[in-house]
Amino acid sequence: MKDELGRRIKRDYEDALRITLPRRTYTVIRIDGRGFHQFTKGLERPYSRRLADALDQAALHLAQEMIGCRFAYGQSDEYSFLLTDFEAEDSVLWFDGNLQKIVSVSASIFAAVFAKHFESKKIAAFDSRVMVISQRTEVERYFLWRQLDASGNSLNMLASAHYPHSELEGKSMQEKHDLLHAKGLNWAKEPADFKRGRVVLRDEQGWRVDQEIPIFNREPGYLQRLIP
Repeated sequence: MKDELGRRIKRDYEDALRITLPRRTYTVIRIDGRGFHQFTKGLERPYSRRLADALDQAALHLAQEMIGCRFAYGQSDEYSFLLTDFEAEDSVLWFDGNLQKIVSVSASIFAAVFAKHFESKKIAAFDSRVMVISQRTEVERYFLWRQLDASGNSLNMLASAHYPHSELEGKSMQEKHDLLHAKGLNWAKEPADFKRGRVVLRDEQGWRVDQEIPIFNREPGYLQRLIP
């Protein structure tokens, strides 16, 4: 009776909401910090190396857990992972493409590893979302979009560290650059990874973090080598 009841519950309720991702395409999983505006209060400004390092460690660990992970791109409090399953006839998708498993496990692993490397009395929570992108060019555009967002966030963080919100409200990017120059500050001289983000990739030495990535739309070959 127990086995029969279990099968019926799974069929009628659990499996009724099972969503399976399509095969032989590109899957992007973006993991984002939940409420990190409050979580990061009190950290060094404008950028926190300790926070970035903990995010990198979480991404490194998760990339190695994911079947079919090609690389991951991180900036601010987020990381995007690219997964594929078309390299070989017998290639499989992580958790056989079970959407609920992918979002729940990816967020939980990322949060657990982050907490291990970033000691805090606050609870760090992350959400996970999945996108299926059919065209390689659109995958490139996705990561370009995230890098453009990274640069904008980076400039805003630097400006906010030196000017109150009231002086920055409504200012364009160029005006924010001008305000920083007025104080002898140059955003272009900030660390590359805080301006452009970081990439977790795998090479002959294994998985590692590249903190000196180029501007994607200036050196398109970098992304093109990473995206199969």
